[in-house]
Amino acid sequence: MVNRRALLRQLAVLGAGLGAAWWVRGHYLFPTPTVEFAAGTDGTGWLPLPDPAGLVELQAHVRGIPIRVVVDSGAQFSAIDRRLAERLGLEPAPLPMLAFGVSGRPEVTHTVSLELVIGSLRVLGLRAATLDLLSLSGVMRQPFAMLVGRDLLAAVAADIDWPNGRVALMRPEAFRAPPAARLAPTHRRNRALMAKVSIEGAQPVEVMVDTGATSEIALSHSAAEKLGLLDGRPMGTGRSVSLGGLSRDRVVRAASVEFAGRRLTDVEVQVFTPSVQGPLPDGLLGVGILKRYRVGLDMGAGRLWLAGPATPALRQPGQPHAILERS
Repeated sequence: MVNRRALLRQLAVLGAGLGAAWWVRGHYLFPTPTVEFAAGTDGTGWLPLPDPAGLVELQAHVRGIPIRVVVDSGAQFSAIDRRLAERLGLEPAPLPMLAFGVSGRPEVTHTVSLELVIGSLRVLGLRAATLDLLSLSGVMRQPFAMLVGRDLLAAVAADIDWPNGRVALMRPEAFRAPPAARLAPTHRRNRALMAKVSIEGAQPVEVMVDTGATSEIALSHSAAEKLGLLDGRPMGTGRSVSLGGLSRDRVVRAASVEFAGRRLTDVEVQVFTPSVQGPLPDGLLGVGILKRYRVGLDMGAGRLWLAGPATPALRQPGQPHAILERS
């Protein structure tokens, strides 16, 4: 199992004081991009997902070149493959930065400005950090050249219909919650979308909603230890991809996880050791759970809607199934 997790969780400006770093990062390196849709429309309409059970991968274009992008709500900012940026002639900004992942070494990077086209959506003035994305994502079935993070997701809303293998991007004011969707209790922290999950009846732990993580639940070592998940139960290993390259994480199974009024059973929990330099959440709620729902995501408003989950005809061994919690 390979888990694409946390390629771009935090960025720190090198050679600047703390206050200056935040200003430069928000206003110079990563200004709010401008989004435009085709005349007379407020959204892209439905776009196909090549792997309905996987990440939110979309076909896009940069300077007329087709590329594969991943929609990553866990990434603080967008990123593009370094070699691709060079081939496209995208000029890097002079100020270097450090990019932090959940695990692995931080990486020095620069940013470039580009225009991104996804269907009928044009994103102007999008700043992206340059990273070795193709090398890192190449261990997966579907390598990608770019990820779009919270900088772009703050400007659009997303309707991600995993059960039917499709996604739509639109202006936030045009977003309508999916039929029969329930608003999940979430809040924003440093522009990330945070939710609470309770594992095996313990006190809830706050995790980041992460459409760029393939795991079901991922927890830091300290959080897993506090929850009693490292209590001698059977443990496996799984590979994850982050800034430092491939790493091996421990994997355990939790008897139950409660999230947004649903109770999931037999859930896989990946346990990672955080990079000491990076300010990171205690855990991640990944696509392994989200893919069972039609998800409405409005990062700018800090809201998450869930419709479903769809019940599979046959439950595969080790696959979590969802039970609506009775009041």
